[in-house]
Amino acid sequence: MTRRTTTGSVHHEHEAVVDRNRPKIGVTTSPKRGDDYYLTYGRAVEAAGAEAVYLPPGTRTLDHLDGLLLPGGWDVDPALYGEKPDAKLGDIDPELDETEIRLFKDARQKQIPVLGICRGQQVINVAMGGTLLQHLEGHEVRAYGRSHLAHRASVDPASELGRAVEGREIQVNSLHHQAVRSVALGLRQTATGEDGTVEGLESDDGLIVAVQCHPEELTADLPWASKLFERFVARARRR
Repeated sequence: MTRRTTTGSVHHEHEAVVDRNRPKIGVTTSPKRGDDYYLTYGRAVEAAGAEAVYLPPGTRTLDHLDGLLLPGGWDVDPALYGEKPDAKLGDIDPELDETEIRLFKDARQKQIPVLGICRGQQVINVAMGGTLLQHLEGHEVRAYGRSHLAHRASVDPASELGRAVEGREIQVNSLHHQAVRSVALGLRQTATGEDGTVEGLESDDGLIVAVQCHPEELTADLPWASKLFERFVARARRR
């Protein structure tokens, strides 16, 4: 597989004829991370029946796309929600922040479905006027592996996440050290960790669905994770 970061385009692991009837899902990327980081997200949306289109920083609009996936990544700049940096703030990428917030707002204007994962949930909340906890102890347990199930979360069964889960509780992985503090107006909390952490958000119209965990790492073992992507792709297909 050819790997590049110069254009922000991530190449697929094999050459394939793209089904033009599949919805196109934009996945935001940063060349500072390298292609491998984003491939798991692309595989998840493609396994669910969509085509992943990788978007570099600076992308202006979502023209010709049917859905937007905001993946995990660095911390969100606290200046965007009116706070000074905490001593434990991690790396930030202002260009990526700007791009993702712009594309999220474009998605809302065009009524394009959005799926936010980890940082993606945080970006959505900030873009809509919410705030973040800049540091949480004990939530970044990547030493056990990215698919390690770290804790339980209760789920609203009437939410999009709940319909994917088909229940009221899930086991989730935990690869973050930030989380939502105040939930933005226009969003509602759909999942809650054992310690009260916001583990899921959703808009009333169902076009925004976000989770704090990393379901793209869990699709091989947990049916709800695959269903979350399948339902996202189905929403994109209905546009």
